[in-house]
Amino acid sequence: MRDRDPLTALADESRTLSALLRRLSAADFERLTNCPPWNLNELVVHIAASIRLDDDALLAAPPGSVLMTAADYYRRPERDTSEYRQRNVDQTRQLARRILARTSAARFFDEVASDTLDTLGRRDLGQPVQVPGRGPMKLADWVVTRVVSVAAHGLDVALTVNLPPRTRRSALDVMHPMLVSLLGAEPPAQLGWDAQTLLEVGTGRRELTSDERAILGIAQARFPLLS
Repeated sequence: MRDRDPLTALADESRTLSALLRRLSAADFERLTNCPPWNLNELVVHIAASIRLDDDALLAAPPGSVLMTAADYYRRPERDTSEYRQRNVDQTRQLARRILARTSAARFFDEVASDTLDTLGRRDLGQPVQVPGRGPMKLADWVVTRVVSVAAHGLDVALTVNLPPRTRRSALDVMHPMLVSLLGAEPPAQLGWDAQTLLEVGTGRRELTSDERAILGIAQARFPLLS
């Protein structure tokens, strides 16, 4: 993976989501999403908050740090706890109330995405950084996790407004190795999955079919690979 590839993917996926949001009506943003109890306004605020990056954030990791990978980021055990999920819900709803009092969710996303891409464009993505509350990782790998955030929640937006899911090829390319790492191997060829399907099933945006479960065998227990 070339270090600039995740940045290109984040820019591509952010533009795609932004274009989708501009097509939606005010009523659409009040719809309940498949990330309950958030409505679409709250979900979009959450996506923006997940990629927000200040100039002084992600300081250099201490020399000799053992770096986590993008896949390791999603292996953190606290992600599977109800406390972690409830904290995310509550913090997002509080932030959404403040943001929506001054601007729209779509505009907030555009502002944050532009600022974050500008900041990352000035950084060395090969640099090891200290991710607050997470640990040290290569900046490029952290950006991959931000691509996941925009892409996976972009699927949620599409599902909420009954549009076909669509993910940019650049994003699929940088996420695929991480999803394979979480699975432990490439998906069995008999499944016939492409990168888009692996993203949808791997993030729990589509359920496994009975035939897919039979082919996966014990590996089916790994799904969703992340949520």
